[in-house]
Amino acid sequence: MATNDGAKQSPPPEPLAALRTLLASMEHHGIPDSWPDDFFEQAQLAALHQEEDATEGDGEDDAIVAAAREMYGSTEIEFDSEPKVSIGEDGAFVSAWVFVPRSSIPGMDTEDEDNKSTPPPEDGGNAG
Repeated sequence: MATNDGAKQSPPPEPLAALRTLLASMEHHGIPDSWPDDFFEQAQLAALHQEEDATEGDGEDDAIVAAAREMYGSTEIEFDSEPKVSIGEDGAFVSAWVFVPRSSIPGMDTEDEDNKSTPPPEDGGNAG
């Protein structure tokens, strides 16, 4: 859209901001009949995904995971490369894996070959 008055145009809004404006407009004015029936729900879902993407990987989660690794990381407790973080009022929970030795599992005989787990094949089980 060109203007002849030489006035400087402001840049268009960021996609998430534009999507929020569109959602607010649809909530207020309704959805045009020519639009698909589920357009509003799809736009809401797109906004939700955009908001989640914007908050992923922020420095706060990285710092929390680093603190958890420092406090609890060991041969008995392991973390995924990108563990889930749930921030609460008094701190945060970080998902981790805890090792349970076979000898601590009731009913699992350490000498019984049939009960031992077998690691997956190195090729992921793909033939060929």
